[in-house]
Amino acid sequence: MSKYASALVNIKGLGVKTFSYLIPDDMKDKIQIGQALLVPFGRQGLINAFCVGFSDYLPGDFKVKKINKILDETPLFSIDYLKLLEWVANYYCCDLVTVLNAAIPMKLIEKASKTEQLVEFVKYDGATKRQVQVLQLLEKSGKMPLILFEKYAKTTRATIKKLEQSGCVKLIQEELYRNPLDILRITEREPLFELSGDQEKVYEGIKRVIEWQKSGGQEGKLISDEEEQKSGGQEDKSVTDNNTFSTSEILLHGVTASGKTEVYFKLIDDTIKAGKNVLFLAPEIALASQLTKRLAKKFGTEDVAIWHSSISDGERYDVWQKLYKNKIKILAGARSAVFAPLQNIGLIIIDEEHEGAYKQTTPAPRYDARIVARKLAKFHNCPLLLGSATPDISTYYRAVNTGNLFELKKRYNDAKVPPVTVINMQEHGRAAYKNVISIPLQTEIKETLAKGQQVILLINRRGFSTFTQCQACGHVIECPNCAIPMIWHAKDQMLKCHYCNHSEYFPDVCPECGSDAFKNSGTGTQKIEQYVKDIFPENTVERIDSDILVRKGEHIRLLEKFQRGDIDILVGTQMIAKGLDNPNVTLVGVISADASFNLPDFRASERGFQLLTQVAGRAGRGEFAGKVLFQTYNPDFYALESAKSQNYIEFYETEITARNEFDYPPFSQIIRLVLSSANNFRAEKSAQEIALRLCMMIEKFGISERLEVLGPTPCVIERINGQYRFQILIKNKLDMKGHQFISGFLNRITLPKDIKMVVDVDPLDIL
Repeated sequence: MSKYASALVNIKGLGVKTFSYLIPDDMKDKIQIGQALLVPFGRQGLINAFCVGFSDYLPGDFKVKKINKILDETPLFSIDYLKLLEWVANYYCCDLVTVLNAAIPMKLIEKASKTEQLVEFVKYDGATKRQVQVLQLLEKSGKMPLILFEKYAKTTRATIKKLEQSGCVKLIQEELYRNPLDILRITEREPLFELSGDQEKVYEGIKRVIEWQKSGGQEGKLISDEEEQKSGGQEDKSVTDNNTFSTSEILLHGVTASGKTEVYFKLIDDTIKAGKNVLFLAPEIALASQLTKRLAKKFGTEDVAIWHSSISDGERYDVWQKLYKNKIKILAGARSAVFAPLQNIGLIIIDEEHEGAYKQTTPAPRYDARIVARKLAKFHNCPLLLGSATPDISTYYRAVNTGNLFELKKRYNDAKVPPVTVINMQEHGRAAYKNVISIPLQTEIKETLAKGQQVILLINRRGFSTFTQCQACGHVIECPNCAIPMIWHAKDQMLKCHYCNHSEYFPDVCPECGSDAFKNSGTGTQKIEQYVKDIFPENTVERIDSDILVRKGEHIRLLEKFQRGDIDILVGTQMIAKGLDNPNVTLVGVISADASFNLPDFRASERGFQLLTQVAGRAGRGEFAGKVLFQTYNPDFYALESAKSQNYIEFYETEITARNEFDYPPFSQIIRLVLSSANNFRAEKSAQEIALRLCMMIEKFGISERLEVLGPTPCVIERINGQYRFQILIKNKLDMKGHQFISGFLNRITLPKDIKMVVDVDPLDIL
């Protein structure tokens, strides 16, 4: 056995670090990776830690303290789990400690298991008439906590004691696992929906791929006898993890409301019956919560668990324990659930895989749950099923080139895809209410409300006005910390910055010319909400954006209220473009369809197309036909034209051609370095020096054709929170070798104290 153990320690004021400790002789046969330990640490005394590795030698002459105690002999994670985290650290060019800190909640080891008393039915013999009624309820509900059963059966502890004495029930002590789903108390499961013909065909196709893999299929292309590969044998130029993805990565491309979830559930049922477990990811906490409830109704609360950042520490501890002990069959959650220690995984599902919420933007590690899930699928040799109506361009490209593309082109029950009308605001803007809400849109809203149906209005900008300008000199009020305009929030009567959260009162006079001739311009959700209330005062109008979702569960509360029909018109940002399945919504209006297309980012067209297509899909999901209206000043833009016709293939073919021409993903991988400092000159100089040194090293190794350095250039938003920002973009065509090269280079760099650097692999945007 090794002499030393590496322990992950949470140090007050410093965060999570690893330190080496001497393993006492009496622990050498007991200690394992993943165990919770008690270790000495300076003035803090004895503190909790995790064992994350072993060694026989230490670099240098150190006095090493002994491990005090093994807190729990049952490990909280395995060696294979640690290997996954090591891969994440290598891929995202960061250290393992950073990944460990993100993946493993340190509060886990501060918690302890609890026990509770359960009551279980045994027999009816010897019971009175009233006691039989109690026993019938217990037999139906199954073994359950004594306290809960007393309330459920409206009985007393004395009655239960008498039943125990007569042998009718049995009281047992079991380890308590807190479960957020207990409140549902589902006693009867709902059957799975019968699949339609198209759904059944897709389901069988996906099963064929899965069975092929189980039978020992090798990495490569799998094409059915009746299909031919569309690519015609063209070379796959895409850059991915190790440049190979097994046929276990499957894309289900289905139009909105096509019933992708029902296909998921059928595959989940197959996986569980085969003795395997399922990881199901949703892009946001609210959607994960809705999904978990649906799963619990189909598969039972005992077999389903939820994992995200908002569950309590106690629940997190208990879920973690159950996962590691293989007592959970289905785990649903947001992106962090990809790090949960689910055992024996037989299927990984990522719904709405195009969503940017799967990407961690800050702090490090800036991982993408979709990419980590691909590696996780390889670890478990299981299929990864990605689903979306508007898949990520790179995902669709891989699916086309592997043959693992399955499509649902029709809505469930042959419901019609709502027609989209484009309103040219160059023609209708002057007559529009406050130059914002056009007459055609007002008319459609009025007609929809008259039928007792509901409306969704999208404006992807929160606040009341997007900028405040002096009419005398043209000066725009900017955030003092960031190089962006302050946004007026009418409800709070404050100007706010959406990047650093700085807020201030409206100025009395212009700081440039002394004039008081200010005008709030631009449009946000607050302004649209007010305008709609002005036009339709008799109707209930609510707004949903991040400004009002300060209370826990507020998102779900508003959506449930809308689902009940208590809200006539729902105004919101991109939050309303997903997770809404309300059959009474028959009209969707997009106030400014151009907004997402005007960002200086190579993904801007893709993000805009996805948003418009997704929000359009909220209309007409029930028995009533739907309508969609796009207000725009650029009706001929190609991405908007494709969104109007709901034609993903048309958009994809245009976009992939441009990506190939300019060597953007999937034909290369982007690694972004952002250098920042409070001093503009210092930030720029540091960025220039790093870019020069990197280019010289690339030239030295003769890999300039596979690693291309762009910049440095000022970031689009040059200053955030008082820090001037410069970026270096690296186009990587060396796969993991490129990651290793960049990591090695960065490890040799010593930055001045006033310079900060962020490494972002596969950035969500380059703003």
